[in-house]
Amino acid sequence: MSDPGPPPTSAEATVLPGALRTPQQQRSREKVSRILAATARLLEERPYDEVGTKLIAAEAGVSVGVLYRFFPDKHAIVTALTVDWLDRIVRIADRTLAGPLPADPRELIGRLVSEHSRFRAEQPGFRRLWYDGPPLPALREYDRASDQAVADLIRAALVRDYGYADTPAFALRTRLAVHTAADLLNAAFRDHPDGAPEILAEIELLLNRWLLALPDTE
Repeated sequence: MSDPGPPPTSAEATVLPGALRTPQQQRSREKVSRILAATARLLEERPYDEVGTKLIAAEAGVSVGVLYRFFPDKHAIVTALTVDWLDRIVRIADRTLAGPLPADPRELIGRLVSEHSRFRAEQPGFRRLWYDGPPLPALREYDRASDQAVADLIRAALVRDYGYADTPAFALRTRLAVHTAADLLNAAFRDHPDGAPEILAEIELLLNRWLLALPDTE
């Protein structure tokens, strides 16, 4: 996941072709949430190809007609579900970095890796859709925007609370570190439902040695 400004809404500024607009009415928002949650539960239990709109509607407790009011097809549903996950990943970073923060930034890095790992391990359907679902090219920019939002949050915390200089070089380092860590998280969970511990350890090592190098002074 990797590229905007004030967190955590940076990724949300990216326009997705054909993306679901958030319904205005509370009842409609609740139905959309039920549809997405039902899809995630079904993906936890069944292969992607076995999960269709009729099954999703039944699991969500809505009619197929109601489902189609919000989503034209299954592809739109899983796109919206993935967007929801990406937004939640940014919110996890925002919550973790809101404070109070530990005196040692290495402990903060450990918390970030732990919280993001927990989300991937506990979110129903995540691994099946993330690794075995269809390509979602419309999400590439949103994915990068999500990474950038996380990088901006981390950079702001390190500048504010740990004395790192807010330079272009440090901004680049943070963005690259987050992008690399996201790729390694993907590798850690591809074949291990709880995340391969040796890869998770390497992620912390990488972030500590690369991101937490001496603060830039120029």
